[in-house]
Amino acid sequence: MDKTALYQLTHGVYIVGVKMEKGFGGCVVDAVAQITSGEPPVLILSSMRKNLTNTLIKEAGEFTLSVLGETVDPFAVGNFGLRSGREADKWACVPHRVKDGLPTLDGAVAYARCRVTEAREFPTHTAFFCEVVDAWKGEKPDRPLIYGDYQKNMRDAAVAALRKFAASSSAPASAPSPVSAPSAPSPAQPASPPQTAQGEKWRCEICGYVYDGDIPFSQLPADWTCLVCGVAKDQFEKIAD
Repeated sequence: MDKTALYQLTHGVYIVGVKMEKGFGGCVVDAVAQITSGEPPVLILSSMRKNLTNTLIKEAGEFTLSVLGETVDPFAVGNFGLRSGREADKWACVPHRVKDGLPTLDGAVAYARCRVTEAREFPTHTAFFCEVVDAWKGEKPDRPLIYGDYQKNMRDAAVAALRKFAASSSAPASAPSPVSAPSAPSPAQPASPPQTAQGEKWRCEICGYVYDGDIPFSQLPADWTCLVCGVAKDQFEKIAD
């Protein structure tokens, strides 16, 4: 199966904002669909079950959607899409505001506040059925960012912006200073990607990082994670020679 064929499906890119015990959580999502236009309108949000945001939505029962535009800062996408809320305060690194107790990203095209009415579980994702209890347009005129355009024009820039942030421990000038820098790699991980390869290369399916280090991939510790986005080893694919 060529999963890149699915990039041709026309859907947008959004940032979810949700409450957590201390502060806020959230992530990038690309599977949102309006299924009714009644009162209230109803949306479906598909969320990866292994993500912290998925758990937070289930606990809180509500969340915000910030609809991203074509001119969104790539760092915002990398920040929310390639970092884990278990280790980082994502909202501390971007301009945002809190409306009725939930965060929204400054400069988005539009916003919605959603209340979960039903959740259906699938092997990898949860489908949240939600009532839209509030919605408003953003102040910045922009066209919504389409997922296919993100894959084509912005994905590499988002990864590069996050790598720059991790190296400098500072967010872009447009964003407030983070509360804390990203967590350092655990002792089980190499402090930095080794420079020589053993003939095999493995690519992270989430962020595109390529591992080609001295230690064979199969011999890395079971709890080793991607040095860029933090996902587990099972999210890597071997690159053909």
